[in-house]
Amino acid sequence: MTPVELVLIVVMCGYAVYKQSQRHEVTGGGRRFKLAIIYGGVGLVVGGFYVPETSLEWAFLAASVAASVVVGVVRARFTHVWVDGGHAYSQGTVVSISLFLALVLAKFALGTLAYFLDVSDDGGFGEVLILIGIMVGIQAELVWRRAQAMTAAADAPARGADTHDRTGGAHG
Repeated sequence: MTPVELVLIVVMCGYAVYKQSQRHEVTGGGRRFKLAIIYGGVGLVVGGFYVPETSLEWAFLAASVAASVVVGVVRARFTHVWVDGGHAYSQGTVVSISLFLALVLAKFALGTLAYFLDVSDDGGFGEVLILIGIMVGIQAELVWRRAQAMTAAADAPARGADTHDRTGGAHG
């Protein structure tokens, strides 16, 4: 990875952490995938990823994709979601933001391990960004679904709707 790529990923991660730490309205449509599209798009532009040639390379790619999916699901669970004035809002927590940073570090660790084990030296910056985009996209979809359920519950006052997230997610 070049110094420019390292600076770019640090800037993108800093932006992502900042955005996650801010309260924002949960929106529908393609807008909820904005950050995922940015990561995936930049990943494709700067190199994408190479198709694995060996079974071990496929295993490393599968492990990386699985990590993205699992972390996306867990991050969605630990993102604070609430309804206020008929609008759903979300904000990252210490846990969800830490998981984001841990995933980025894990992607680099897997790539470094693959390089030193002589498994592959093809995985790079583009692949890391695409896989982060997958994780962010999964999280965005699941947070949106939670927000939809909470908004529907808030619209049904006869049932004594609870407008705060009670799914067990950490709120700090």
